[in-house]
Amino acid sequence: MKKAILIYFCIVTAMLFAGCKSSGNVTNAHIKKLGESKSSNIPDYKVNIKKYIHNNENSKPFSVKYVQITGLGNESIESRINQTLKSSITEWINKDCEWMEKSKVVVKCKNSKYLSLCYTIEWKDKNGEGYMSTYTRIGVTVDVQTGDRVYLSNLIKDIDDLKQKLKKYDYKNEFSPPIDSDEADKIIREASISESKYLKEIYQNDSYAYDEIKDEIGSKSSFYLTDNKLVITRDEYDLNDVYINFNQ
Repeated sequence: MKKAILIYFCIVTAMLFAGCKSSGNVTNAHIKKLGESKSSNIPDYKVNIKKYIHNNENSKPFSVKYVQITGLGNESIESRINQTLKSSITEWINKDCEWMEKSKVVVKCKNSKYLSLCYTIEWKDKNGEGYMSTYTRIGVTVDVQTGDRVYLSNLIKDIDDLKQKLKKYDYKNEFSPPIDSDEADKIIREASISESKYLKEIYQNDSYAYDEIKDEIGSKSSFYLTDNKLVITRDEYDLNDVYINFNQ
């Protein structure tokens, strides 16, 4: 009886792992190793949530969450990291961004090389349950050893290889459309620039871009890291996210 239960457990476990959503691998030849470090002496720094208050004489003040760290053991690098973490969120905030008060911050990856965060807001469909929610996601990844923000083009060594993986990505669902060559370029481009630069580029062609900032930020491709995956947020639908495994 015990043997039968054990066999059943193994079969169920195998089925669960087989059903996990993943497609393609990024080898160490294509990406900087997540755990690689110039120094093994970086302590286990702490991550804290702060609030930035946006004041405008023509509208009600509102607060926006951002992340800061403490206990890194290097005041200069810690200060640079904190400046990067704060400006990544606050430098593009304007009077029409009160919706950012709803954002939740999740630490997706934290080690001696990278700190990767995802700011998320869920927008439930007005028609109620049974209808798909949309999401605003802002991925912010920082190099803990330099204090610089890491963009997709910094992280991936072989962009052409990544483009091919995006074009061949199998969502294994009926909702998500395939990614063509033009959209693959768009995804990589948007995930390789800051939100501030993204909005400025759009504003050059559309002077009303800042009036629709919630929609513009929501549709921007971004990314975050986990311990063993690169997750690309393609657009406002979480079903369209791309999960790429790292070979260890």
